[in-house]
Amino acid sequence: MEPEQKLAIMQNTYAAAVAETVNTYEKMQVLEKVVKMKKERQQQTAPYMNQQLGVGSIAEVFSKLAEIFGCADWTVEETATGYVATATKCKLCALAKCMGGANPCHGWCLGPMTAMITAVTNGKTGSEQILVKSTLMDGDCCQVQIITE
Repeated sequence: MEPEQKLAIMQNTYAAAVAETVNTYEKMQVLEKVVKMKKERQQQTAPYMNQQLGVGSIAEVFSKLAEIFGCADWTVEETATGYVATATKCKLCALAKCMGGANPCHGWCLGPMTAMITAVTNGKTGSEQILVKSTLMDGDCCQVQIITE
């Protein structure tokens, strides 16, 4: 088996495992509590994640995660006030919908990204400057605005 094929299988398996977990938490009525707990932990682990993944900028948070996990097709545009990141496809959202419809976006994607952005900017860009405009769970794209000015 070729390395690219192995990577694709691992990425799909990971996305399916997360989608199953999110739907299980939803059925157990603990999803919101788990997301809240993960958010606190993500703030602590984000600098380590950035280091391990070689993330050195806001745009790289999206590009490196897309490259490694192969989940969402993020594109990042620089704007006059910061950045806008958009994804039109996401394996995790698609799988979560098929497995029951629980929302994985904040606990397993956008939350970690927010923490990583805050860490990569040394706290200059906080969660109040990272605005989720839409997600693929609710609309036709996932869009995040990051205000740096």
